[in-house]
Amino acid sequence: MVIIDNLFIHYKRPEQYVFAGENYLDIYKYVNKSFQKTQTIENVSIFNPGSDNFKSVSSELAVVDTGIILNSGYYIFNIFDFEKIPFREGLQQEIVEWRLRKVFPENIEEYNHQFFKISKKKILSILFKKSLKEKIEEYFTANGLNLIYMCNSTVNIINHVVTQKTAPDFFIEIDRNLFIIVFQDHSIPFYIRKFRNDNENEVVGEIVKTINYVKNSYSQIPHTYSIVSNRAELDFDLLGDELSKLDIHPQNLQDKEKLFLPLSG
Repeated sequence: MVIIDNLFIHYKRPEQYVFAGENYLDIYKYVNKSFQKTQTIENVSIFNPGSDNFKSVSSELAVVDTGIILNSGYYIFNIFDFEKIPFREGLQQEIVEWRLRKVFPENIEEYNHQFFKISKKKILSILFKKSLKEKIEEYFTANGLNLIYMCNSTVNIINHVVTQKTAPDFFIEIDRNLFIIVFQDHSIPFYIRKFRNDNENEVVGEIVKTINYVKNSYSQIPHTYSIVSNRAELDFDLLGDELSKLDIHPQNLQDKEKLFLPLSG
């Protein structure tokens, strides 16, 4: 599988990262030859265009090249299967946008659209609202910060999983009440579901329902899973018990606390 790269902005490795989660920001700085989380700032949302409390964050950041990692709350993922994918990039874009327009009801011109060939017959399409991307860039510029890199946490996790010796059949990314489930076949994603819910029992039910959907729709029987969580309020024991009833068992990933960071981090 090709590593998914160059998502929205990518010039060089930043000297610090901001992870934008559900109503909080984590700051990562380069310490002892690796990026370490140095601070968490609660009750700040970079995704709220009307918010002005991001100003308080700027004093906590060094005036150096900065990257931002966004959770997937405002991203739209689609995985398309084709009998044959054209070699030429222009033709690829034509057929991908043709398929996208068939399933996506909104005007794609309002979105930053990037797509990646993840196997011989699969394309991962990613949409992010242009207006939100521009507003985030304005936040940094207005506070004297040089934003050189913008990326997505789920994409970073997918990239890291590719490099692992053994990959789980699916992973669950959890950020408070935001859940992203990525099903993979030999590290190649084939189905992604995203939902929000703050009821623990309902969350477990939704995850089980999604697994059954994958079994019925893709003829894939998952046996292993991993949880990647930056902020979780879920009882993992409850989830583990339910998944074990389906003969699905946890599989550890290396450096779980760093999987949100880009590979270069």
